[in-house]
Amino acid sequence: MTAEINYQAWMNQQLIWGERARGRGLVWTTDSDWFINDPLGHKPHLHEDASEVLFLARGSMEIEIGGTKAVYRAGDFLLVPPDKYHDYRLAGDEHVCLFVVVAPNHKYARWKTSDFPPEAHQGSATLVNVYETDDLPSNEHFLCQKITLASGESDPVTYCELQDRIIYVLSGTAHLSLNTLSGPLAEHQYQYLPATCPHQIINRGYRPLIYISLTITDPVTAHGTEPDGD
Repeated sequence: MTAEINYQAWMNQQLIWGERARGRGLVWTTDSDWFINDPLGHKPHLHEDASEVLFLARGSMEIEIGGTKAVYRAGDFLLVPPDKYHDYRLAGDEHVCLFVVVAPNHKYARWKTSDFPPEAHQGSATLVNVYETDDLPSNEHFLCQKITLASGESDPVTYCELQDRIIYVLSGTAHLSLNTLSGPLAEHQYQYLPATCPHQIINRGYRPLIYISLTITDPVTAHGTEPDGD
């Protein structure tokens, strides 16, 4: 396992918001009745024509997805297919850190919170634990990978013309170069890499660097987001 997560610092990382994806680190403390940094409040919902990645970085949760309700633990990685109802409850006596990414980010259909069709309550998500396997599930919206770089190793410079990418560090420290900027990305930190932005990941540390890579594989978003206020 990795270092303990400071949930207050963790949830103050960047909000991921683009046409192809949206996401954030959600925190549910043991003295609250919902995620403390979710402005929507408690809204069981589904995402029409969009998939969602859930990565439970800390704690345990009871999550209802489609026709399945189960308790999940730290390290669990779920890929929720489009149009599946989901709801969350705290389980256990530890604060929860849940990293979520939805793709694509439909401007006018981000959440459906009522009038769920019968098929929304059928099926489930694909589940693995990132500390127990190197193979992560993917679908038409996400290419999900667990990547390990040995000390001194680096990925080649990557340029995605029509695909956004999100990096989440599981252990070790990544040195990330992004256009003309560069800097470290520590355990349980993440970075959103928009399309057309060249980037490279290098392991300059003495121990292996392990990170999750989420590539948004839906290149064209028919109902993408635009700045609010129009």
